Amino acid sequence: MSFLIDRRNFLKASTGAFVLAAGRRTLADAGEVRLAVLSDTHIAADPNDRFRGFSPHSNLKKTLDQVAASRFDMLVVNGDLARLNGQPEDYLQFAKYLDPLAAQMPLVVTLGNHDDRKNARAALVKRAGEVQPVEQKLVTTIDTGPFQLVMLDSLMATNIVAGQLGKSQRAWLAEYLDEQGSKPLIVFVHHNPDPEGDAALVDAERLLAILRPRKSVKALLFGHTHFYAYDKQDGLHLVNLPAVGYNFADGNPVGWVEAAFRPQGAALTLHAIAGETRDDGKVTMLDWR
Repeated sequence: MSFLIDRRNFLKASTGAFVLAAGRRTLADAGEVRLAVLSDTHIAADPNDRFRGFSPHSNLKKTLDQVAASRFDMLVVNGDLARLNGQPEDYLQFAKYLDPLAAQMPLVVTLGNHDDRKNARAALVKRAGEVQPVEQKLVTTIDTGPFQLVMLDSLMATNIVAGQLGKSQRAWLAEYLDEQGSKPLIVFVHHNPDPEGDAALVDAERLLAILRPRKSVKALLFGHTHFYAYDKQDGLHLVNLPAVGYNFADGNPVGWVEAAFRPQGAALTLHAIAGETRDDGKVTMLDWR
């Protein structure tokens, strides 16, 4: 994997479709979908919680200030919302930060290994997206017009580091992708799809076997590693998102990604707020297969 290496419309949600507040243009007219993409926020009930010298609460507040200063079509938080084991109080704090922005733009979340499915669903009442009929999983989809977004659930068990989609979710995914035909799709999942990693997605190869041959799937975005990197397999872009809460190694950025999805590709802008910040503002361009 190589490191990823220099902008915003405001939407309101209405029955699964999104309409621009200014001019009432649809996203299909705009041809571009702009997302603020966060991962691994790790918010604890205690606002003073720290880890590796970082304050996840301060990092999230700084990140959301940057997001609020621009105009995005959607806000995505890709798993590990909570600090350690997904306590109800963790999500109350998380919702306190996110709810003001969720009133302005659709908020979509996935779940990671430090989340608790029941507690998250109870507290995060302003989530957007259509919940899909996958048993014991929180799977959502959003039709933005130009793109279909698929938010998978890789939470196997709270505070167990590895993740798993499971047979029923994989079967649903394959069928759903085929039903969408040639419409471009972007897939999100918390765990990294490393077939060799003990702490990664245990059914990673099965997931990639679903995504790689379906050319309508353009990119898979994931977190979990607290590392910012990029790879490509058979034209499928694999984007490893940085963490908002803290990094695992001093040489890695802490921050979020501004993603502009366009008909022919995407522009990913790194916003490094802490850790290694030398690549702050750098852009990686993706060309769709």
